Amino acid sequence: MNSWTSPLQLAVLFSIAAAFPALAQPKIPPKYKASPLEVAQLPTYCYQQYVDGSLGGFKFSIPDQSCGPAMNHYCPALVFMIQAQRQSLPKNERVGAMGHAIKEINYTIRDMKPGCFIAKDVFDAKKRAEAMAPFIR
Repeated sequence: MNSWTSPLQLAVLFSIAAAFPALAQPKIPPKYKASPLEVAQLPTYCYQQYVDGSLGGFKFSIPDQSCGPAMNHYCPALVFMIQAQRQSLPKNERVGAMGHAIKEINYTIRDMKPGCFIAKDVFDAKKRAEAMAPFIR
């Protein structure tokens, strides 16, 4: 892990970027927003989706040409999974977050291109979400 990639340092980076709108222009609708601490828990290929312009390159994004246009739903699905596990949220919000996570993962899988470099991650997330769902309710 590079010295600038610890979860705490990433959370600080995302907090700073969020404070400066010129740096942080999320490409996602508000429905899919994530806190800096939630973003810091995501794989690095999700970062560009949440902190547009601050991080670049293949390591920090999921190119449409590699995996398909529906991949922009995968990282928000991971955020929903994180939110579903947050015990401080009311039960109905956690159940709703898990439902959104499963829906977004299934949407991603439906339109994912064969040979997508993160296909294993997507299918693993689906298994985790389905295994977690009964315990969130």
